[in-house]
Amino acid sequence: MARKLAFSERELTELTPLGARDLVVRCFFEAQRETFERAAQQLGAVPTDEDLRRTVEGAVRLAFRSAKADFEAPTKETLMEAVGALARKAAGMGTPPDIIDHHREQLGRVFAALPDLPPKTAT
Repeated sequence: MARKLAFSERELTELTPLGARDLVVRCFFEAQRETFERAAQQLGAVPTDEDLRRTVEGAVRLAFRSAKADFEAPTKETLMEAVGALARKAAGMGTPPDIIDHHREQLGRVFAALPDLPPKTAT
């Protein structure tokens, strides 16, 4: 039985863009772990959690680069763009649609909890 990631209200309270970025990494990690666990029955091998964490963080960093965004200074908009790229990547890697949909729903909660910031103005 697959584990279902669910962010708590506490995790979503006073959320910052960096905190949201970390939740995106965690969410993608959990989604891919579920995918690899399902595939393990056929392949017979699963990477360690640490191997998977490094791979997932690298994929998230690449998604930020493709969105021309800074992983270390995310915004709500760049997080949403990166998540879209990650969902496409997950689908391309064979992640089952039910896993993608569940994690997309959880990240929707993250984005809803993240305050909109006014645009920066030149001084």
